[in-house]
Amino acid sequence: MARNWIIKPHDESLVALIEKRAGVSPVIAQLLVLRGITDLPEIRRFLKADLNDLRPGHELPGVESAATEIIKSIDGGQPICVYGDYDADGMTATAILVRCIQLAGGQVDYYVPNRMDDGYGLNDQAIHQIADKGVKLIVTVDCGIASIDEAATAKSLGVKLIITDHHQMGGALPEAAAIVHPGLADQVDNALAGLCGAGVALKLAWRICQLATGSNKVGARHRQFLLTALGLAAIGTVADVVPLVGDNRLIVKHGLHFIKSQTVPGIQELLKLTKLDGNPTLSAEDIAFSLAPRLNAAGRLGQAQLGVELLTTDSPSRAEALAEYIHQLNESRDSLERKVFKAANQEIRSHKLDEQAAIVLAQRGWHAGVIGIVAGRMAEKYNRPTVMIAIDDLQNRPAMGSARTACGINLYEALRLSPAPCCPRSRPPNRPQTTPSTSSGRPSPTTRSRKSSAAAAWASSTKPTTPASTARSPSSSSRPT
Repeated sequence: MARNWIIKPHDESLVALIEKRAGVSPVIAQLLVLRGITDLPEIRRFLKADLNDLRPGHELPGVESAATEIIKSIDGGQPICVYGDYDADGMTATAILVRCIQLAGGQVDYYVPNRMDDGYGLNDQAIHQIADKGVKLIVTVDCGIASIDEAATAKSLGVKLIITDHHQMGGALPEAAAIVHPGLADQVDNALAGLCGAGVALKLAWRICQLATGSNKVGARHRQFLLTALGLAAIGTVADVVPLVGDNRLIVKHGLHFIKSQTVPGIQELLKLTKLDGNPTLSAEDIAFSLAPRLNAAGRLGQAQLGVELLTTDSPSRAEALAEYIHQLNESRDSLERKVFKAANQEIRSHKLDEQAAIVLAQRGWHAGVIGIVAGRMAEKYNRPTVMIAIDDLQNRPAMGSARTACGINLYEALRLSPAPCCPRSRPPNRPQTTPSTSSGRPSPTTRSRKSSAAAAWASSTKPTTPASTARSPSSSSRPT
């Protein structure tokens, strides 16, 4: 569908003034005015983008109490589990905290839910499994802010829960030892408001390092780790398509450098496979179209735990095997995506669904791991909110739906207000929608809404397709401990 681009008006006299005083080109001056950056010191600070301007970790709401609890568990020799997520943001966030707690001398393992079997976020069965291993502290990353019932389960089992998340909060918060979330600030802090899960994890890791060393100025080992974590956070930030403003901009600008200069064996292997290792510098596009899709492919095809292992292993041989396998998974994901995209377009054309206010499609055999990507492409192509639903061939499990929006429509609110019985108003869908945003690094024509069980209310069966993954998994030998 053709788009009608509307150019935002600007004050030409102010543009000329900034061009002269700041010594920048007319285009840069116009962009600064459109961003509301007109004060000369602010302009200089924005253009310099100094890493020293990154906001300290303790300024993020909840970080101080969360870091203190984690240090207590480390000092007490209590096992800790980092509970992650299966997308690139969740994997990088998990890796940041796992590496941080290891560096601080803690006993740490991680749990990443399987996209197809577990769904998003905390679940009771996983909490029971983790508790049975003797874990006394669970730290979530990129999830948990809507997990009220699951938090109660953890408490009943005597397991402390720390939640770190960035997704939209519901009317009530889960009971936890600490909650780290940008939305808990008394006033909106533009520098922190758009942080992704990995950005939140970076802030927490920074404060843990300070407490572990007993100084706000950390030593060489902890500083080297934080620079490595900055690179991981840059991957998560670009992958999650959050706005590249405030701290996000600083994380990506400097993190792009440290992705190459700080050695994470798994990242170095991915750079080789994507032919990026020979580039003198990396760009946000390199993350968005080369690194992030491969990490996301692991999660989409049910192998997110291997994605985290790729980011946490220090074994070059293991990193090489994992990177090659994940590279193969991405090729399988691409094939599955093209098949579903073709079938969805055929359905839309044959039933003239592009004439409706929204598009809802369901089919047996669609792979649940790729319907979100296809929904996003459909929403962009037809400029309509799109819901894609994958129906299990054997109908042994519920249909899984994924929705993407267009035209500025808030899908979270639309589903919350829906009269459908599967979408109760008392609680938001399991994975809340992120705040509508556009990255300044690359255009984001659609706002992402996470998997919603409410979409299954519209499911209907059609002819099946039979996707299959061809990648062979490397033997899983070591897990970080």
